[in-house]
Amino acid sequence: MKKIILFTALVSCMLTACNKESGSISGSWVRSMDEQPQHKQGFTLKDEGNAASINLNDKLYHKWEKFGDLLILRGTKNSEAKEEFSDTLKIVSVSDSILVLKKTDGNEITYTKTNVPGKLVRAFETFDCYTFSAKKDTAILHINVVENMVSGNLEYRFFEKDRNNGTIKGKMFGDTLIADYTFLSEGSTSAREVVMIKKDNNFIEGFGDVQELDNKVSFINRAKLSFKNGLTFKKSNCP
Repeated sequence: MKKIILFTALVSCMLTACNKESGSISGSWVRSMDEQPQHKQGFTLKDEGNAASINLNDKLYHKWEKFGDLLILRGTKNSEAKEEFSDTLKIVSVSDSILVLKKTDGNEITYTKTNVPGKLVRAFETFDCYTFSAKKDTAILHINVVENMVSGNLEYRFFEKDRNNGTIKGKMFGDTLIADYTFLSEGSTSAREVVMIKKDNNFIEGFGDVQELDNKVSFINRAKLSFKNGLTFKKSNCP
């Protein structure tokens, strides 16, 4: 009896490729982008074997195939040469809403199913620009906001000082932006906390006492920040 049960379990495992598969793999699958978590990227797998990329600037998927527990995505690289390529991923598990794939390097990626891949692309392309200007000093804030998540670039061009240019990533809490600013200055990378208040469609940067922890400069007490003489970034046209 035990041999029959063992044989039945083995056959069942072979038929399902020994992975947890309880849903269809067809559809649009996305995950958060590493540098811009408010944006999603991924791919669409159509029933007839066609595929499409979602917010993947370097890869254009065209076809997909499934062999056992392997998903093979084929396409061309988004370059002048239009070089063909294929990605082979192991299907760890798939349900009606979650797809877990393992890359050849062993890293697992979790995707969620979406019914609005077009909306994700449009949201990804929307940016707003703000500019501070006073005498010989200028600063430029270039950000994208989706569902209160913020990412973009921030650059300070102060007279007779080193130019700071880097990325900003954070979240809106009501009218307050709290973010991390990672920038390059004097040949080295630094990070500091940035807090701004949005007022009359502009952003005002606050200042206060700071401390350095874990290689990042942060405010000691955000409740005591001063915005009275802070830099005012006014809404402007994006270049």
